[in-house]
Amino acid sequence: MKRWAVVLLFASLVGCTPTKVVRLDTGQGRPIIHVPRRDLGPVEVSQEKFKEAVAEHSPSVPAVERPLEYAGRLFDVPERSGWFWYEGRSQRLMASEPGSTPNLRLLPEDGELKRRYLLWCEELWGGGDCLRLLVDKPFLDGDAKYALAMAIAHSKVLGAMKEELARMVNPQAVVATVVGGLTMYAILLALPEPVSKGVAALLTLGAIAYLGWDTVWRLMDGWLVLMKEVDQATTFDGISASGEKFGDTMGEKAARAFVMLGTVALGNTASGMAATLPKLPGAGQAAVVAETQLNLRFTAPSLAQVESVAITAEGVTIALAPNAVAMVARDSSSSTVGRFRAGTYGDLKNAGIKDAHHVIQDAAVRELPGYDSRAAPAVELKGPATRVGTAHYEATQVQRQAGGGTYADERRIAYEALRRAGLSHEEAQTLIGRADDYFKSIGVTPSTPTRIPGNR
Repeated sequence: MKRWAVVLLFASLVGCTPTKVVRLDTGQGRPIIHVPRRDLGPVEVSQEKFKEAVAEHSPSVPAVERPLEYAGRLFDVPERSGWFWYEGRSQRLMASEPGSTPNLRLLPEDGELKRRYLLWCEELWGGGDCLRLLVDKPFLDGDAKYALAMAIAHSKVLGAMKEELARMVNPQAVVATVVGGLTMYAILLALPEPVSKGVAALLTLGAIAYLGWDTVWRLMDGWLVLMKEVDQATTFDGISASGEKFGDTMGEKAARAFVMLGTVALGNTASGMAATLPKLPGAGQAAVVAETQLNLRFTAPSLAQVESVAITAEGVTIALAPNAVAMVARDSSSSTVGRFRAGTYGDLKNAGIKDAHHVIQDAAVRELPGYDSRAAPAVELKGPATRVGTAHYEATQVQRQAGGGTYADERRIAYEALRRAGLSHEEAQTLIGRADDYFKSIGVTPSTPTRIPGNR
C-alpha cells in the first residue's frame, strides 16, 4: 500500500468516532471503561524548568551514529522501506545496504534538497550533517525528510535545549538523537491502530498526561497531514513550511513537554522511565490529568504495570499487568478509597452522588487562581451536610468551625474532618495526598493563604 494511502486510512480512523474512551485491560474479566474529561490542556512547563530537566536527563541520551535507526529499534517501529538497486543485465531489483552504492547519481531536486539542508545546519547548528540524516546515505530519504520537518517544528525549543547542553562534549549529537526519537515515535503513531510497548507505551501515557487528550489527538491528525505534505514536497522550502505549520499546531507549551518526555524516553528503560515520569516538572498537574483522562495513577508503581498502549478509532486501550487493578484511579466515573467512593467533585456529581464532599473545603480555596471546584478531589460522605449526626455533617462542621489561613492549615483540618466522618488514618491520608497533588498542580504551596477562617 502506498504511504499516502496508509495516512488517509488512519486519518479517517482517528477522526470518525465522536466519543473516544479509555479501556484498562488486565486480562481478567471485562476491561474497565472510562470516558475521559475533555477540558484539560497542556501542562505548563516553564523555560527554566524545561532547561533543568534537559540538563538532568540529557547525559543519559546516547549520541548514536544513526538516530532514526536507533529510535526505530527502541520503539519497535516496523521496517517500512529499504535500499534497492536495479541490475540492468538481469533486470532484477536487488537489496542493497546504505552506503554501498557510492556512484549513485542524484536527481537534481535531491541534490538541491541536500545542499539546502546542510546550509540550514550551518546557519542554525554549526555546520555538517547536524541531524545525522546523511550517514551512509547520499540524499535525504523519506524518514530523513520527516525528521527535518520535526526539527523545524521544534526549532525554538531545541535551540534552548542546545544552549543548556553547551557544556557537554557533543550536544548536537544528543539533539539529533532526540529529533530522531520524536520522529520515529510520531511515525509509530501514524501506523493503522498502532500498539506501543515498553518505553514507547510510557511515552504515549506521558504525552496524554502532559499534553492532554484533545491535544494528542489533534497532533496526531497534524502529523498525518505533515507526512502527506512532506511526501509530496520536492524542495526544502516545502518541507520547512510543513514543519512550521505543525509547530504552530503544537504550540511552545506542548513542544517543551514533548521534547522533555522524548529526552527521558531515549535515555531510559521502561522501568527507569516509570520511575522518572512522576518526578518531572509539572508532574503534579500531569497526575491530575492522568487520573481524569486515563483513569490511571501517575505514580511509579502504577506506570510500571503498563504493558502496552493501543490506539484505535474508539480510543485508547491500556494493557496492565494482572495485579494492577489497585493502580486504576477509579472503576468508572469514581473510585473507592477503602470503604468510600472518591474522585473529582465533578465525577461524583456526574455519577449521581448527592453527598459529595470536597476533601479541602471549597469555601476556603475557591478564590485561588486556577482552582476548579469540579476538578478538585472529593469523597462521598453519607447524609446531607445539614443533618446533625451524619458523616457529611460532622466533616463539614469541623471544616467550617476550625481555624485556618493557609493551605497547610486546611489540609490538617481536612484530615481531622475526614477522621470525624469515620475514615481510617490510611483512607484520610490517601485523600489528602490526592488533594496535595491537585493543589500543587495549580501552584499552591503549604504557605499559600486561604480565606479567613471561621464560618465560611
